[in-house]
Amino acid sequence: AVRQNLKSILKFGAVTSVVVGATAGLILNFGAGAFTSDAVVRTLAQAASPSVFVAVATCIFAIAVDGAMLASRDFGFMLAVAMSSLVVQMYLLKNWVTNLSGIYYTFALRIGAYTLLSLLRIFSGRGVLGQFYRKEKTKAA
Repeated sequence: AVRQNLKSILKFGAVTSVVVGATAGLILNFGAGAFTSDAVVRTLAQAASPSVFVAVATCIFAIAVDGAMLASRDFGFMLAVAMSSLVVQMYLLKNWVTNLSGIYYTFALRIGAYTLLSLLRIFSGRGVLGQFYRKEKTKAA
């Protein structure tokens, strides 16, 4: 049941993240003129649309993974990864970002790192959810 539920959550999160991210990116790219007549602002919005797609898609998928992590009550891991990735993002914002897209990319990097590390924790059999996942995997074999 754990493996099947996790698979369903991840599938739904992946599809939803692509659809919502693409919608956000496309609206920003093609719809900026509906919100401003300033050519510079429209150009900046269009230039930021790929990074907005990445950030929104990453965030939506992360919500699915975060929900599973919250349900497993793996708060120590979640807090440690969230704080560590926040420190990295703050460093990058101060020392690397030179434009609007960079802000969105650092956000996607922070959220993506949390998501990737959470999935690695689950699939490696660590943490509460990972232990259930591993037990079910061993029963199936």
